[in-house]
Amino acid sequence: MNQGNNEKLTGSIAHATSILVCISNDNHALTDIARDCNLGKSTVHRILKLLEQSQFVVQDTINRRYYLGPLVTRLASNPITTHDYLIMYANEEMRNLSKISEETVALDIMVGIQYFSLYEIPSQHDLKVTQETRMTGNLQAGASVKALLSLYNDKQLKMALDSMNIARTTRRTVTSKELLTKQIKEIRQQGYAISCGERILGVMCISVPVKNYSLPVAMSVIGPESRLQSREKEVIKDMKASAARISSNISRIFLKESQPQ
Repeated sequence: MNQGNNEKLTGSIAHATSILVCISNDNHALTDIARDCNLGKSTVHRILKLLEQSQFVVQDTINRRYYLGPLVTRLASNPITTHDYLIMYANEEMRNLSKISEETVALDIMVGIQYFSLYEIPSQHDLKVTQETRMTGNLQAGASVKALLSLYNDKQLKMALDSMNIARTTRRTVTSKELLTKQIKEIRQQGYAISCGERILGVMCISVPVKNYSLPVAMSVIGPESRLQSREKEVIKDMKASAARISSNISRIFLKESQPQ
């Protein structure tokens, strides 16, 4: 394939990507898609037909509008593997935190009102705290969930809390929605969350929100309370710096994707 064909193929892929993003942003009419993608209607129509053949999009035969197709749903159906590239961008910072803190470092994500543990680097200590990767848990319990919820706006937070069935995991678990709301708003301001024994007695968790991703993300350092508590301030400082770098990398990626080709 010569350079001219390579450039043409690259341009077509970029246009198709822009069109899919445009549809995901609730633009479904051909005219609107062409305008927002800064492309000619004939070009958009041709690419839409190719995407339709591959089931990336479907067209409503009545209103002639385009929607994301079943192949997109299939590709995004696993809430864990869909976010592998997030792990890739967080991995280096997590490994640095693992060396500095010597404790378990975890990356969690919230999808709707469920949270998932995406990735974990276990502590090298014989006595350590780990959580099963891909596990889900009580929405109200622990610093990681509170850090995730802190990324919601007030309306989203209220909806999430209203849907929660608060169950006491330990005697330290916060069961009051009013207190939980207050804590989450404080976490928004200070940029980190701390919990001690809310999920497992004797375990301390420090979590920081990771911003600029399409869904709420939190990074946590987890260890025995007796070992981690004395290093709380220095760990928080390192975690906030790491989260800021990850957030910056994510921001550059999404900015690049949103720019017209």
